[in-house]
Amino acid sequence: MSGKNEIKRTMKLVIDGVDDVPNVDEVVRRDLRRWFTSVRDILTRLPEERWVEAEMVADQAKELLASASLNRLNQTMILSSSSGLRQAAERLDDIAPRVLTLCRQVTDQFR
Repeated sequence: MSGKNEIKRTMKLVIDGVDDVPNVDEVVRRDLRRWFTSVRDILTRLPEERWVEAEMVADQAKELLASASLNRLNQTMILSSSSGLRQAAERLDDIAPRVLTLCRQVTDQFR
């Protein structure tokens, strides 16, 4: 079942998980938390008919963070997750272009 609460729950996991990302400094962690918080705020304000797409963005953000949090950095998985996040964000570009901008900022940190 899609919904605002599911989006909030997933994005909370993402925001809280930023602290578990190795190999980034505190400045990057702070930026990631800020960007993901902004994404959450936008996604939860979208109209109900766009919640499925919003959930895709939240789920892809979670996947990217999971890939970036592995003890052994796997660049292929990070690139795949980054691409998935950007593609999910592109689906909302007509109604929430800021989400794509924020997701690009996030994925640029893992290049």
